[in-house]
Amino acid sequence: MDRIYRISQFGTRVGRSAHPLRVLDRNGTFPVRGTATGRRYHTEADARRFPGGGDVAPQGLTAVCCRVSGRRQRDDLKRQVSAMEGYCPGAGVAVDEWLSEVGGGLHCKRKVFLSLRERIGKRKIAHLPVAYRDRPTRFGFDRFEHFATRHGCTITVVNQESLSPQEAMVADPMSIVPTFSCRLYGLRAYRKQIREAAHHG
Repeated sequence: MDRIYRISQFGTRVGRSAHPLRVLDRNGTFPVRGTATGRRYHTEADARRFPGGGDVAPQGLTAVCCRVSGRRQRDDLKRQVSAMEGYCPGAGVAVDEWLSEVGGGLHCKRKVFLSLRERIGKRKIAHLPVAYRDRPTRFGFDRFEHFATRHGCTITVVNQESLSPQEAMVADPMSIVPTFSCRLYGLRAYRKQIREAAHHG
């Protein structure tokens, strides 16, 4: 696992003061990593690929995926992000990007999920830490993990069941009820038309 450095520590590591590092960050030459709450840092991998370090930057990013099922769970989403922020530095995981989404886990056409899957397919994401296995998708995690593995992405499941709220277990199945209700109503209307046609025939 990569060691994490504060800006001043990273400057000592690569032999530069903090000011030129901030300049490199602002002009996009050597961006600083950051957490969802704004904590800024570099990693040992950054030190190795720093100009003159003679190393090549890794191809895939590390992205943390957090999700809740409904808007009422936004506080749960904040706690989930906070918990993952606490876990990642302690586990030596340097995060490049934080992905948060509000949407039912049964819906596989969620914008963030589709983008995540596409980027994994293009090998742009190499590591995906998640709080619990149902955060990317409620069902079919094994298939999703197999897809990720085939495309060079490792999924780390922290297995904190407290970060998979019980309310979400109810909200996800309930989210498909309106769909079935509409279909049932449509079938009833269609049945009525058939009866009327038969009666007039």
